[in-house]
Amino acid sequence: MRRKNMLALGMSLVFCATATAVPLYANPLDRQERTVSEEKETSENQAENSVVDIAENKNVDSEEGSKESLADFPEETKNSDPEEAVEAVEETENAEVSAEETESTEEAGMVKPLSLGYSGFRMANAKSYTLDDKILTMNLLFGSVEYAARDHMKVIRNRPVKVDGLIINKNNHTVDDPEEKICKVLPDRIVEKKVRGAWTLYKLDYFTPGEYRYIYTLAMGKNSPYYFLPQETPDNDIPFTYTTVVIGDRFQDNQSNSSILVNYSKSASGEDPNYKYYSIETDSFFVKEAKIISKVYLNSSFDIHKAKVGDPMNSVILNVEKIELIDGTTVLNPGTSAEPFLTSFYREYPEELNRFKLFLESYVNAAGEKGDVWKAPVGTPLPAGRYQVKYLVQPHFTEEKYRFLVEGTDDNYGSGTEFYVNNERYSNKSLKLQFGLTAGAQLVSPYFEPKKIEKKENTSGSAGNSGSSSKASSGGSGGGSGSSGGSSSGSGGSGSFKVSNSLTGQVLGVDRSLSGGQWIQDEKGWWYQRPDGSYPKNSWGYEAYNGKSYWYYFLDSGYMATGWVEVNGSKYYLFPNSDGWKGRMLTGWQWIDGNCYYLDLQGQNEGALYRNTTTPDGFTVDQEGRWTVNGAVQKQ
Repeated sequence: MRRKNMLALGMSLVFCATATAVPLYANPLDRQERTVSEEKETSENQAENSVVDIAENKNVDSEEGSKESLADFPEETKNSDPEEAVEAVEETENAEVSAEETESTEEAGMVKPLSLGYSGFRMANAKSYTLDDKILTMNLLFGSVEYAARDHMKVIRNRPVKVDGLIINKNNHTVDDPEEKICKVLPDRIVEKKVRGAWTLYKLDYFTPGEYRYIYTLAMGKNSPYYFLPQETPDNDIPFTYTTVVIGDRFQDNQSNSSILVNYSKSASGEDPNYKYYSIETDSFFVKEAKIISKVYLNSSFDIHKAKVGDPMNSVILNVEKIELIDGTTVLNPGTSAEPFLTSFYREYPEELNRFKLFLESYVNAAGEKGDVWKAPVGTPLPAGRYQVKYLVQPHFTEEKYRFLVEGTDDNYGSGTEFYVNNERYSNKSLKLQFGLTAGAQLVSPYFEPKKIEKKENTSGSAGNSGSSSKASSGGSGGGSGSSGGSSSGSGGSGSFKVSNSLTGQVLGVDRSLSGGQWIQDEKGWWYQRPDGSYPKNSWGYEAYNGKSYWYYFLDSGYMATGWVEVNGSKYYLFPNSDGWKGRMLTGWQWIDGNCYYLDLQGQNEGALYRNTTTPDGFTVDQEGRWTVNGAVQKQ
């Protein structure tokens, strides 16, 4: 069905050809129909002049196209007078010598120039053709997907194109998938750019803004039963004065341009022993300028600092919050959920272009553990080990305004486009030229280790109707170091703090790992000093100490918080007492000030208070998060 549609399209284009085109050459087949008797009707002087002309030009290469040899018309030598027969024999002998010279030239691998004109085409081929053998339409298809060129995208010069079908003049006969010995298109195409109004060979490996066109080379077999008539030398076979070439649309994501429209086909300009070569020029297309992105800020549903051993490895949503251009301009929320600004390069989820499969590069941790999960199915439990998460992103194809800094072009690359995920700087491999619609970026997170969930014994409570599954006096998960536990003053006791709703509570570009620095206590409380002298504030911090790993939260002042804190609408409880890990975030069931609360054990909401709902183990909590039985708050 596809091929029939293509052929139908080709026919429609043929019928749209200029029916009133003035033929540049008389139909050479008319001469083939002239008989000997018609020749003898001419005057004796004309006959003598013809013989003289033939004798004087018998050494002229037949490919000059100025004369057609008598060898092309053997029927005209029959029953002719003796003098004409002698001249015909001499001409035939010279034609054979010329053929030998041609054969030796072809064996030497030389491509001979050809003159223009259909008559010259017939003379240069050993095979004679009639109008029935003419190709009316030639349908071409890309052998692989084509890309519409964009600013600083890779120039693709080798693009396989196959001849998908032919429509022949005789009874509109169709030839599907013709053999290459009949005709083929060479995979290497020429790229030209218009410079100061003239088409110039384009040599760079990437597109810059401007007007372009492609030139393909068609090879027609010398023994082909059909012939190609270029647009440059039409005949008088109205309305099919030349062969119409149609290129099928196989562009990525249907983002096409005029590069598939054939603008002009030229006469054969070269040959080898098997083929004659024709140039096919496409219509011009334009590459628009795109603004350069300096920084991209993303929000990810996968937080490397909250990952736990046993968490299901689900897919990840990446949303763009803002981009900064190299000129300092800020663009907020580019794109929509339906048309996101950044998409997954692999398009694992075609209906959600900003959803990514979770790719984790595995390494051996200090305990000798390594989880090989690079190609793990969705939902696989995350094993213990050391990891980096990687995302391969590129701007969505409908976005024409922006592009990344690309290495290897005229960009002042420097450190390239910078990426921040959950306000943490991710490194990226060099943004090099791509075959796709635009350069992609491979984002790589810092190293991280998923935390192991520690099983804790219940200190009180009962199952069944009592509703209490546990009431641990302390514990849970979080991050901390023993140096903070020696103080009784802490950073605010067990008070309640409501902190600002900044994105994920993390300082831009700052690693959340509390390592390499030191805990410092002053008259106001505990804070953490990094090796460079900076300190976290309004953010979570994570640290492993004495075989345990915990989370801490730092206020706007930079001091470690204790007690209840509210971050982005969720409440957390940070242990207020000095036990070596003061300030650590608690999880699970906890008795706090006489009430029992459930704090999420794992996942993206680790440590968050459950409120007005049912806990994972089947118990009810009220609006304040307190454990209730039949609506009654349970007390310690």
